[in-house]
Amino acid sequence: MSGSTLRLYRHILKAAKTFPSKNRAGLIEEIKTEFRENAGATDAGDVQKKLALARDGLDRMRAFTGLDQGASKWDVSLKGPYDGT
Repeated sequence: MSGSTLRLYRHILKAAKTFPSKNRAGLIEEIKTEFRENAGATDAGDVQKKLALARDGLDRMRAFTGLDQGASKWDVSLKGPYDGT
């Protein structure tokens, strides 16, 4: 795993630890499993797609992290869906 990929992995895990979810532990395990399964990827295009997907997921988690779960109104703005590029 390259240094930038490892940093991304750590940022994702950190965001997941504060993500407002009833299944937070399952989410963290899923993240770890995905990274482990893709650690040996060698196809540059495939690696770039996986990294883009990971960055998109991190952005989405960060959009929800820190929100007051008891608030009556949330204002969250997400960019469009991941388009695979």
